[in-house]
Amino acid sequence: MSILIYFTLGLLTSLLFPPYFFLPLGFIIFPFLCLFLDSNRKNKSNLNIFKSFLFFGFGFFISYLFWVKNPFFVFEETKNFFLFFLLLIFLLSLILSLIFTIISKLGKSIPIIFLIPFMFTISEYIISVFFYGFPWFTFSLVISSNEHLLFPLKSFGTLISSYFIIQIFCLPAILLNTLNQKKEIRFLSFFIALPIIFLIISNFYSKNNNLKTNTIDLEIFQLNFKNNDQSLTSEKKLKIIIDNIQESSADILIFGENNFPYLLDDLDLKILKDFLKENQVLVIGATRFENNKYYNSLINITASKVTYFDKKILVPFGEFLPLRDSLTFLERIAGPNNYSNGREERIINLPNNISYIPVICYEIVFYWKLLNKLNYKSNFIINITNDFWFGKYIGPYQHLYLTKIRAAELNKPIIRVSNNGISAVINNKGGIIKNTELNNNEKFKHKLFLQENINFVNVHLILKIYFFIIFILTTFYYLRKNV
Repeated sequence: MSILIYFTLGLLTSLLFPPYFFLPLGFIIFPFLCLFLDSNRKNKSNLNIFKSFLFFGFGFFISYLFWVKNPFFVFEETKNFFLFFLLLIFLLSLILSLIFTIISKLGKSIPIIFLIPFMFTISEYIISVFFYGFPWFTFSLVISSNEHLLFPLKSFGTLISSYFIIQIFCLPAILLNTLNQKKEIRFLSFFIALPIIFLIISNFYSKNNNLKTNTIDLEIFQLNFKNNDQSLTSEKKLKIIIDNIQESSADILIFGENNFPYLLDDLDLKILKDFLKENQVLVIGATRFENNKYYNSLINITASKVTYFDKKILVPFGEFLPLRDSLTFLERIAGPNNYSNGREERIINLPNNISYIPVICYEIVFYWKLLNKLNYKSNFIINITNDFWFGKYIGPYQHLYLTKIRAAELNKPIIRVSNNGISAVINNKGGIIKNTELNNNEKFKHKLFLQENINFVNVHLILKIYFFIIFILTTFYYLRKNV
């Protein structure tokens, strides 16, 4: 019976995330988890903790990542293998349960209201960094529906914001635990003091440093090309692209990931250059071929010059196949050849001292890999993607909301152009200014105001170190006290 309860709690936890945002559930789920874990660690029931959180994780991930099965249904040849996605769900659930069991054993004397958020945050970090491809799992997403709630991401970053969100959900547990109430309140006050001070300081600087410096006229093209539509030939696709270019008067024209319908083995691209007006910039996704290697590329084209950025963070089983010789049935999804990692710097310079950060598809979720010394002061981000693989329901919306939290965290506007949607202009606060509908053929114009926006990405690292030190000191304090 208890296994069913925790599986159900996992399912309910997924409803905190987009596209649902049933946030009041958090104030029921997390206090319950606090009380359960507190009673079981006192009884030293490690097996019970492991089993309970294994089923909690399975309930959560099978609901939250249910869309992962969708790529198997795009082509007839792979439909019978869709249950492979359950292996991923089980692996993530196992990681979550192991982390909870180990930390509950090591930190059995630490106040539970701190330990539960710490466990989830550590799980988020380990799944994101060590198990390639899943920074997709972050509790920062639960506040992504409201740009006012997204402000902490600007100050704290993704990981620390996740901690505070879960901490807030756990607060009712203090009222229920009268025995250690004073100790937990005192500990909580000490733990969050520095981050709250920094939140106030960053709020002051943000209000005084968002100066408008320039404007750019953008036009976004969501062509909604279907990956499995054999009637839509390359010639037809190219004609659609050229017709849109000819009709546009915008400064920057942006198409989606891999919209250019031919393999790009040189950068002449006269076929597109000739249709550009003076000073126009065309941004389009393409597959580039060079030195017997394939690259998923963002191509930046003017009448006189072509530059590019090759995707650096590739999706396993989507852009390359581990153990390709044994998994040939997945070639319909990943293609007959592996893509290679790009080596170009993540920055593209435009005239008038304007530059943007190029990001291709899934790269937008890797928050710690996007900014560097070269692009730190870039004016905005262009994220081209193709969410056709993600299905019609949960996946595309999660991808959009992950982009929203990235805009707030990096304090930069993001121009998101998806082949099939949802395309959007997102301001530096994480608010959607204008967007398309999913699976529609749409285009729209937007005047982008460029600003000198301060971001606090370097401070996010300092706060992570601060949290880690506090946890270590607290652990030693409670261990020594209970010897």
